[in-house]
Amino acid sequence: MDRLPAVGESATVRISISSQVRVDGAKLAVRLPRGLRLDTGGTALSAARQVGLDQVAEESFALSTRGRTVTLRVTALTAGAAQIQADVTGTEREHAAHASTEFVVGDRPGTSRAGIAGTDSQAESISVTPTVSGTAVSLGKPAAAAAGQICATGQFTFTDKNGTWLAGRNIPVTVLGKATSNAQNQTYATGLTGAADGRYNVCFTSPVTTMYSVSVRFTSETSVWKVTNNQGAAPYTVTTAAKLNVPSGTNPSFGTTSPASTHMRGWHAFDTLNLLWAARASGTNCWTARETSNCTLMIIHWQPGSTDGTYFDNGVPYGRRYVALMDADPDSEHLVLHEAGHAFMDLLYAGWWPASDCPSPHYLHRRSGPSCAWTEGFANAITGYVKGDGMFYWPSGESMDLMQTNWFNPSQPVSRTNPEDGDTVEARVAGSMIDLWRQVDGGPARTFDNMRLNRSSSFREWFNDDRPLAGLDVSASTRNLVYTHTIDYRTGTPGSSLTNGGFESGTANWTITGGVVGNWTNYPAQQGSWYAWMGGNGVTNTDTLSQQFTVPSGTSTLNYYLRIVTRENGPTVYDTLKVQIVDGSTTTTLATWSNANAGSSYVSRTANLSQWSGRTVTLKFVSVEDGSLQTDFLLDTLAVTAS
Repeated sequence: MDRLPAVGESATVRISISSQVRVDGAKLAVRLPRGLRLDTGGTALSAARQVGLDQVAEESFALSTRGRTVTLRVTALTAGAAQIQADVTGTEREHAAHASTEFVVGDRPGTSRAGIAGTDSQAESISVTPTVSGTAVSLGKPAAAAAGQICATGQFTFTDKNGTWLAGRNIPVTVLGKATSNAQNQTYATGLTGAADGRYNVCFTSPVTTMYSVSVRFTSETSVWKVTNNQGAAPYTVTTAAKLNVPSGTNPSFGTTSPASTHMRGWHAFDTLNLLWAARASGTNCWTARETSNCTLMIIHWQPGSTDGTYFDNGVPYGRRYVALMDADPDSEHLVLHEAGHAFMDLLYAGWWPASDCPSPHYLHRRSGPSCAWTEGFANAITGYVKGDGMFYWPSGESMDLMQTNWFNPSQPVSRTNPEDGDTVEARVAGSMIDLWRQVDGGPARTFDNMRLNRSSSFREWFNDDRPLAGLDVSASTRNLVYTHTIDYRTGTPGSSLTNGGFESGTANWTITGGVVGNWTNYPAQQGSWYAWMGGNGVTNTDTLSQQFTVPSGTSTLNYYLRIVTRENGPTVYDTLKVQIVDGSTTTTLATWSNANAGSSYVSRTANLSQWSGRTVTLKFVSVEDGSLQTDFLLDTLAVTAS
């Protein structure tokens, strides 16, 4: 802005947009409060439309890597806090940006100032019917106050980014009053807005026949969660105008109250935590069964224009534990629940966390570390389950379906619709947990209690080791359900068909030497995150990998993927991998691969097993290295198919 306007003054606003890629279908949305008038003349912006207490004007254009600048004029109409926001979105899911500027409009020239201080706002009295879960909840008519009492009544509401009015639930209500004109304003009663409709009816015994004044204050702090500014010092408050000369035996209505638009998102974040609170299943009035009173608070830091976020601070090393949200983050209830999910895991684990192996940045659809996928996947599972849609939405409106079960297509780029596979992918872990809660466990309650009693460093550890401790099902059908999310924990017994061919259950069903099965990040797996890595020592060495199984009757084929990486040069064979079938005392070599077969990717290999039709045999891989220059033999996605 070229200046900070006072009432009646205008200012020029310049929005500079830069992009690293060309975006043909970019859209700019400019949002400002109704205390400012937007002049769209000379721009391609649409006429401003009302959205909640704000107004929004939009423009679509092709955005090149040279960027774009949009200039517009605003005129200040009323004094008070103001925020001008700009959001840019594109046709691709990853194309989005948000920025804002905050200031206070003065009532005369030279009195405006940058920034917005404080967390209190005067109540906006509005005439709307808010909704909860899409159902309208009107103010209604309260019951008459008892003789000698005064009952303050009304309803609290706020808007989402689309301008939909929503009921503010479980918000602390304080009834303030003065018995006489000379008295101090004091608290006469407290309560909460309704958990279903945001309404309140808070009564007190009047000390006088007629109270000089009565007002209502709402606060974003309960005994179990709160939303504060970034310093964590002050919750948000909204105070109604006082009603004067209120007789006892009456129920003054304060109507439908809303916070100022600049604080709206903070109240949205507060309300969103109701969803997690309803799902906590602690059996106590605290977040977990660890506590029955003096509950640990779940704390969110947010303020208008904040760029501090988005993360959960687990208190290391400074002992503070809170969720930090950026300015527009509360626009996505999914994102608020995700970060609150981290705080919830922190409470379940009593402050313990597995060692972080998250890359920076990390993504829902890409491989990360086992612990990263577990902690992030749990938070995403909380989001998709509590919201009931199995989705994750960003504040810009971008989204990812956590329940997609398509396997990664290596011929296409990794994306939110083509996620990588396995239990080191956040979205795959999230989808698995949501399906377990929906289809097997009857909800997440037993998972939460299991986590309270047992600490897990990965989804694999939780599923295979800790889940059974709570009596949660890990049968073949449940493992098959998890497998639909590309996580292969299917197991079998020696003497049956080939199992755990993707190594996603580690060494289960395999006999190994040399520690050849793992989920290393040195190389990617062909599918999932685990694979067998034979050789790779650069010294004289032999590794083996084997499994006993029954060859299907009739015609059958061994299928496997092999990648070979070597430091050897030329076509001379130095290091080898043999694929063998051991039938009693007879060993048959199906194929021999060497450093001379090295390549940059996995290659599908096959071998005919029909001559062992119906027999129980051992499939064996043997790698042999010479005394120098390593060769890596990478095996994954083994299967035996009958035809």
